[in-house]
Amino acid sequence: MEVELKRMQVFFPASLEIQEELLKAGFKAPYDKETGRKTPVPVVVSSREERKLRRDRLLKARDFESDEKFALVPGERVIMEIEPTEKGFLILRPKPLGYHLEEMGFVSIPPRIWGTWASFSIPFSFYETLTDFLGEFQRGETKGLYLASHGAGKRIEVYAYKGRTRKDLGIPVFGYALGLHGLALADEYLREKGKENGVPEERLRYLKLGLRKRKETKAGLKVGVVWEDGKPSEITLKLSTTEPRVKIQGLYGELMGKSRGELTRTDDWYIVVHAEDFVNALYKVTGTFG
Repeated sequence: MEVELKRMQVFFPASLEIQEELLKAGFKAPYDKETGRKTPVPVVVSSREERKLRRDRLLKARDFESDEKFALVPGERVIMEIEPTEKGFLILRPKPLGYHLEEMGFVSIPPRIWGTWASFSIPFSFYETLTDFLGEFQRGETKGLYLASHGAGKRIEVYAYKGRTRKDLGIPVFGYALGLHGLALADEYLREKGKENGVPEERLRYLKLGLRKRKETKAGLKVGVVWEDGKPSEITLKLSTTEPRVKIQGLYGELMGKSRGELTRTDDWYIVVHAEDFVNALYKVTGTFG
């Protein structure tokens, strides 16, 4: 089946692996204080609603309006194909039909320290369609599912995780691939930045700017529901990784953070989980407030 997402954000700046790949190729990533040249690793964003952001944070978009301070990006479309397999797995395939690239805004905690680095939001109106479609995998409550929440006041997000030690991960993820390959805007952006940084164009074709799960990568998907004023408004899916740790040599010293996977060349985006884990996590978070 196919659902249209409310929004998608993939924080590739959270990957030290991609930053190191760009540095080795000759890019000043993310910023060179001496020359002022910079190549921020882009966040890939798609939002069904128009998005307003500071003009200097918009790296690349097909269509937008702007003044000196702000840019207004019109609504974009992103879908997710949901495919069960005969062996009981579920393959989630995000497909950004419309998207733009943003520079990471200032945050107090560097994204390389975050657990979550890819986020997908489904309108809650898809809930019944989704649970009906996956009903065959709902065989009683999955053992070891727990709930956590964040937010306060009128907006609270509740998500499920499997296993007491996996609060920062969610339900187990058995494979994933996400990357900048196959995104025309990313290709244009890197070509432009390559010229600014004096990187030979021939070198761009050998870059590995995709990520896939390694065997040793601890990965999870937080399946959650956002409650606003006591009513469910959206289903959230957040891809997280916590281990192993990685270390790179940045422009200004050594950087350490959480591994986002193995570098690869891929334009195939997917996340693989157990169908039973997914549908039961969805039931559990939706039943939080009755």
